[in-house]
Amino acid sequence: MYLSAERLALANQTVWETFQRTSVACQAIPHWETGDPAQSSVRSDSAPPSAPLPIEHVSIPFSVTLAEAIAPTPDALLAKVMQATTWLALIVDIGVIWRIRAKVVTTQDYYPPVPWPPPDFADVILATLIRARAAVELAGYRAPSCIFVDTESLIDLSKLVGGYAGTDVLLGPAMINALHRVESLEQNLFVPPPSPPPAGLTRLILLGRRERIAQGGAWDASPGEEPVDLAVSVMPSLEVVGDTQTNTIELNVRVSGAVRVKDPYGVVALVSV
Repeated sequence: MYLSAERLALANQTVWETFQRTSVACQAIPHWETGDPAQSSVRSDSAPPSAPLPIEHVSIPFSVTLAEAIAPTPDALLAKVMQATTWLALIVDIGVIWRIRAKVVTTQDYYPPVPWPPPDFADVILATLIRARAAVELAGYRAPSCIFVDTESLIDLSKLVGGYAGTDVLLGPAMINALHRVESLEQNLFVPPPSPPPAGLTRLILLGRRERIAQGGAWDASPGEEPVDLAVSVMPSLEVVGDTQTNTIELNVRVSGAVRVKDPYGVVALVSV
């Protein structure tokens, strides 16, 4: 053991708090704990029933020196823990949104396609959001919705309407109370997007809800009524691997779980055309 029990507990608390603050999946999608850290698969609970989903393990390795591990103050250790956890949250978010995107329906399944961003901003964009909202309401998800957007779409949504930011004017009538910008929907991660975006690119994802969930409060909500949830077998935590050939201590921040899209009609994608 390379960390005292107190230092390990503090590091684990830091992992959990950092993950909560930096992961969109944690903030926007309810979860349930499987209760078995060694579980390899989990039931899908989808309709119609499908095969069990594999539990996926994500870990970010990093190393600390012995001096950092046993220093009188934990600042150096916790700084590295927070940095690794931030990368863990980013990777988890990318995987979660990509899996949701692969299974959702689009507004074109219900309505004629609308270019995004619409040329006549305020009226057409509001109509587009309301139609997406109507699609999830048809499946019974009538509580305020959550929406995931890319950077360019957030800029479009934030354009001034009557002197007010578009997000203040447009999201209310569409009954959207939670907005998250995610890297997973960018045209190219960390690369400026081309103009215009290619046809068929998912720009926004509207997540229907049956519970009233506040912005960032999904982790404490019940997953049973929601179209998407996270099955978690290993909560975000720190793992001590051991010493290395360079006389440092190898550590991992890790999480294990599966994304369950139980009702694809409770999630609608808006795509560029």
